[in-house]
Amino acid sequence: MPIQRDFLEYHKSIAMELQATKNRVQYLIGSNHWPTDGQHKEAVLRKVLGGHIAETFHVGTGFVCGQNETSHQIDILISSRDKPILFEDGELRIITPDMAVAIIEVKTRIQGRGELKDFLEKLAHDANMIRTSGNQQCIAGLFIYESYDGGLERILSIVQNVTNGDENRVINYIAAGPDIFVRYWPEGDEVNSNAQGSVWHGYDLRDLAHAYFINNIVWDTCPHLNPNMQPFWFPIVGGKENCREWYVGLNDPAEPTRF
Repeated sequence: MPIQRDFLEYHKSIAMELQATKNRVQYLIGSNHWPTDGQHKEAVLRKVLGGHIAETFHVGTGFVCGQNETSHQIDILISSRDKPILFEDGELRIITPDMAVAIIEVKTRIQGRGELKDFLEKLAHDANMIRTSGNQQCIAGLFIYESYDGGLERILSIVQNVTNGDENRVINYIAAGPDIFVRYWPEGDEVNSNAQGSVWHGYDLRDLAHAYFINNIVWDTCPHLNPNMQPFWFPIVGGKENCREWYVGLNDPAEPTRF
């Protein structure tokens, strides 16, 4: 009997592969040498992204040098291949802001509201430096391997708080474990949002959050793709907007609201 194509299960398998691969080092070393284990998890995600993203981009790690400051070390730095590089050694790159395509922070787990806020503050700071240097298109994302117990409402509240109404500090995507996904929409009208203007939507994607994080990065770094190709990358029938649960506007004075 022929095997039927199933893009939904294919993308779920990407998330399962990420989880299985990131566990292998932990099985071998236990709770020791966590810095090494953390670097391994970053490398796993870099490899997956590198296998899908357009070949015009480099997927590595490194720093972005602005005119007055340098970014923190960025776990995953996606940069252009068609511009000069300040420094390169293997996966490590030091680049100017105009080369930055996406900056991604990778964490195994998040424990508590304060830790999540610290990580998002760091990411927002680096995004702001790059964008105020003239590169408004740079994407910023936070990828967390394990589930976050605080829930969607808290994530949205914190990401709005650290942005402080400044588009240059916006975090575009958050995957918090296999189920929770957050996406920023510059215009809520694009997706029939309940909020006017810029808004984050929080989704319960059930084993697809990691795959949707990766696929949104891949898709949005190539803005001229044929929209008819979206079902190959985003296989939820009817679209992920059917799975949205909470939202909060960029300049909304209220707390996140349930759809």
